[in-house]
Amino acid sequence: MNAPVVDANGTVYANSEDGNLYAISQGGAHVTLIFQQLAVGAAYTPVSIGGDGRIYSQNDGHLFVVGR
Repeated sequence: MNAPVVDANGTVYANSEDGNLYAISQGGAHVTLIFQQLAVGAAYTPVSIGGDGRIYSQNDGHLFVVGR
């Protein structure tokens, strides 16, 4: 995993070397895989949370935006 971010609800978001984004609930009781359809390799860039609460992730030159 790479540098994670934590949202206002305590959910941790992190890119993984499998090319996907993971959301891990506070306490680690629930893990959600957020499939990045175009992800083709390890994501070595950090995840960011925008002022709008959306999660921004990058993989293989593609920007992924997750959220409301």
